[in-house]
Amino acid sequence: MSALKRKVLVFSALLALSACGGSSSNEQDVVGTLPINGGGDLIDDCVECGWNINQWKLTLPVSQDDYYGTGGSSAAELIPADCSSKEKLSNETSLEYFWRETSPDVLSFKVNLDEIGATTTNSSYVRSELRELYHFETENRCSSSNQNWFITGEHKLESTLIIEQYPTITGLAPKVVLGQVHGYEIKQALVKLLWEGDDKPVRVILNDSFAGNNQTCDDCQPFSIDLGVAKAYQQWQYTISVDLQGIELQTTIDSEVTIKTLKWGEPVLANDGHYYTLSKNWLNASYYFKAGIYPQINVNTAYDNQVFEVGFSKILVTHQ
Repeated sequence: MSALKRKVLVFSALLALSACGGSSSNEQDVVGTLPINGGGDLIDDCVECGWNINQWKLTLPVSQDDYYGTGGSSAAELIPADCSSKEKLSNETSLEYFWRETSPDVLSFKVNLDEIGATTTNSSYVRSELRELYHFETENRCSSSNQNWFITGEHKLESTLIIEQYPTITGLAPKVVLGQVHGYEIKQALVKLLWEGDDKPVRVILNDSFAGNNQTCDDCQPFSIDLGVAKAYQQWQYTISVDLQGIELQTTIDSEVTIKTLKWGEPVLANDGHYYTLSKNWLNASYYFKAGIYPQINVNTAYDNQVFEVGFSKILVTHQ
């Protein structure tokens, strides 16, 4: 389907679901019309979809100036609430960078690498990506400062997706982050799940420790763990679980399940052949999930028609 057709789609809400460097810590809190308890009715107009749009805000690969006509050069956001100077995110949102398909229901994310866009704090890459709003039912969704969770029980992100398009640039692997666990006001991501092409394993990048207040960390060591090999144009699943014992990472591809478990404070063998230990200091931070596409390639006007597009039929978050 062409981008033009997608932008003029009239979505149906009654169709069934089919088998949803550092990252951004740029939290654009805005003055909203909602009272502190969240305000207004939360209507899930796609009860059979594999996501709840109300628990996410969306970061776009274009600036606030370009999208809203004002606001500055940082990346524009859409929020599922009536917030001052922000467009409301819903299942009816239909943009070049984000839209909902029906029959079956799929959330599609797209980034054109030949379009000079806008980035967020701590990143030089553009994105079309959702950011979890943990207290979306009780707190003001116009602000992200109270939309984060602490590691108490089990916190899980489950996604089902298809890589629909990816760039073929000589000398560059098609690297794109598809899911994250990020600490609030922490520059170092705890988990970034990375796809690098259908001839390489899905790779998860972790940091053994972190520095607070969005500071750099000279002593922190990133490391990576391989999961299964996921082909483009093929449906597959990933799961990221975080609890008081550690982190469990899983892919399911062609019915083959790959699981890796990392315990807090215990050494783990990484891809480079060295052992790394996840600091127990991570247990004191607060977090949010992210899902969508976060390409690890800088945009360039020479990258004509080089595109990432990924469709998610499931983006399910659970906290127990």
